[in-house]
Amino acid sequence: MQTDAIPIESPLTVLTHVALSLDALNCAAILIGRNGIIAHVNPRFCLSVQRTREALVGSNLVELYPASDQRQLVAKMLEKFGEFREVEFFLPLPGEQRLPVIISAQPVGERSVLAEYSVVTMIDISRQKRAEQTLIDQNKRLGELSDLVLSQARALREYADSLELRVAQRTRELHDAHLETIYILAIASEARDEETGGHVRRVRQMTQQLAGKMGLSPVEAERIGYSSVLHDVGKIHSPDSILKKPGPLTADERCEMHLHTLAGERILQPSSFFSQASRIARSHHENWDGSGYPDRLAGEAIPFEARVVHLVDVFDALTHARVYKPAWSCKEAVGEIIANRGKMFDPAMVDAFVEINPCGQQG
Repeated sequence: MQTDAIPIESPLTVLTHVALSLDALNCAAILIGRNGIIAHVNPRFCLSVQRTREALVGSNLVELYPASDQRQLVAKMLEKFGEFREVEFFLPLPGEQRLPVIISAQPVGERSVLAEYSVVTMIDISRQKRAEQTLIDQNKRLGELSDLVLSQARALREYADSLELRVAQRTRELHDAHLETIYILAIASEARDEETGGHVRRVRQMTQQLAGKMGLSPVEAERIGYSSVLHDVGKIHSPDSILKKPGPLTADERCEMHLHTLAGERILQPSSFFSQASRIARSHHENWDGSGYPDRLAGEAIPFEARVVHLVDVFDALTHARVYKPAWSCKEAVGEIIANRGKMFDPAMVDAFVEINPCGQQG
């Protein structure tokens, strides 16, 4: 009986088939021995490294790399020749250029001769690397732009802070100049009534304190306090015969005296800066029960700031000597304020006034 023998291809035949298969690949590929000698290269590899097949076959792969550190890396990869591996590396090009690739290596076979050879394929990843570098460059540029924007923002913030400080300083200077003008004007009107500015300063201080006690913010209370300084500015137009009269006023003199509220409003009204002071000047003699002047306003129809100044003005007038009367004691003056709760003065304001203990403040 005749037995057909199974043909066994020789290692050379296998290597020849492998070489033909490499030529058909669409990526760079080489057949390399364990010693690093290149046995075959396909056209795509030749195109990638820009060298001819004749120049490559028979040369050592290590020698393709010009730098010693690069050669050491290739030599270490060859030490693991029998292992399958996939790494990112590069192919050297003329002019010290590099072609980034993904390298995959796999032995041809397990038999003695075939085990001495590996197929190495290389996939060009230069496009991905360029895209990656472009992204890195863009991110770097964005980072630089962000730093620039942040730097400019900081510079703008510093400039804004400096400008805000200068504006605040200038505003304060203007504010102080206005207040100085207010005091000069108030003292000028008060001097005709034989005062030297003490009354308006005491009224300002206590008005601010009472307004705060009534729930106003510190800024609002301060504004009312300074506006109170001009409550009697209309007395500039009052005759000395009335202002300095030592005894009681006649009915006609009293009517003449009442006009200082309207005169004060006329002096202050043209300036919006003095709008609050203008309301105080006109209405700081209105009584809670409607018996005051010049408009006989009652209750909350009287501007809040005028109600505060009215109470404080009366208290200060009672506790200090005038040409027509001696000074009352603080206790007597507070008693008079309480007695007129709901008549001359806002009841809630009288309660708040008692709570701030004006007599204790006077010592």
